[in-house]
Amino acid sequence: MISLAKLADLARDNSASGRKGLIGTLTDLFVSSGDDRDEQISLLFGDIVMKVLGQLEEETRMVLSKRVCREKDAPHELMVRLANDTFAVAEPVLEHSPTLSSDDLVTIASSASMDHLGAIAGRETVDKAVTKVLVDRGDAMVLTKVAENKGAEFADASFLKLVEKARTDVSIQAALIKRSDLPDEAAHALLPFLTEELKERVSSLGADNTLVQLLAERAATEVAARTQRLEDAREQSNALIRDVVSKKTKIDDAVTLFARADRTAELGMLLAKVSDLPPAAVSQLLFSASDKPLIILCKANGVTADAYKDILTMRARRLRIGGLELNAAIQRYAALTEEGARRSLETLKQSGSAYGLKTGEDKAQADAQSQKKNIPFASSRRSSSS
Repeated sequence: MISLAKLADLARDNSASGRKGLIGTLTDLFVSSGDDRDEQISLLFGDIVMKVLGQLEEETRMVLSKRVCREKDAPHELMVRLANDTFAVAEPVLEHSPTLSSDDLVTIASSASMDHLGAIAGRETVDKAVTKVLVDRGDAMVLTKVAENKGAEFADASFLKLVEKARTDVSIQAALIKRSDLPDEAAHALLPFLTEELKERVSSLGADNTLVQLLAERAATEVAARTQRLEDAREQSNALIRDVVSKKTKIDDAVTLFARADRTAELGMLLAKVSDLPPAAVSQLLFSASDKPLIILCKANGVTADAYKDILTMRARRLRIGGLELNAAIQRYAALTEEGARRSLETLKQSGSAYGLKTGEDKAQADAQSQKKNIPFASSRRSSSS
């Protein structure tokens, strides 16, 4: 036990080393007494240290702060003074002191430096009143740290403000996606600006995570919306093709629309319908090496040179056709008359098996003729075998 005489001698020494020795001795006395310490010891320690605290060098205050920061019976006034000191002194107390109340921390955080706020953000527990100040004042470092702190509690309003500040900061976003207490409104606000990498991280989290559920719902909604758009576009295309077939719409309008949008399936269907040909075969002709059948189809159905140029442009993108080839194709199209194209189209229908262009009726007739030709041959084989 330290004698009162020794304490008196230390107290009379006004030198820096004397003050350091006094504080060291008092701190030893206070810390070593542990949970069973006498109240008088706490009062004595607090009273003396507070009187000389302003005379202590920063290094001594740092040592004092580190040694008493976790003591639950440490003098409250002393802990508040240390918490408002330079960051090197304040850090241990701000992070660990159980003596500091929520009101103390709110007051300190309302005017302290970002380093001080960062230390508060790392406490084992941080209540909603304190996190509100941290979110209101904190920079990216503070916000990321408090968002990563599982012991930090947030009011819904603080979560929303934190999400808003995370809009352009990936580190805060990365911390937020791991929080299991993120409310629905904040999760909905956060989701739109998450990077693809962070969305992948979210997908790997547990199914009870709010963001995981939202991502699944959004994916389902997007699939449904995409399907509906495809259905709507398909119906619009079919309606346009029907209008062309019934002469309510010019074929050029449909050709230009489909070709410029690179909607090859619809363009093939259009040319097939107006020519009474199999759609699959016509679609293949759009990008075949020879453009002769395509020229015949388009010219026979009244596609103008301007609209046909849109088809050529579409072909050029796929087939890597150069300028000279395009000019030659345009000249070939101009050289064929509509009357000549119609005659050629009928010929193709009759003998277009090389292109798969026979109509259903043509194929049926061809099959019947083939069967007739094969019957005598089959009969002669039976008679010869008998």
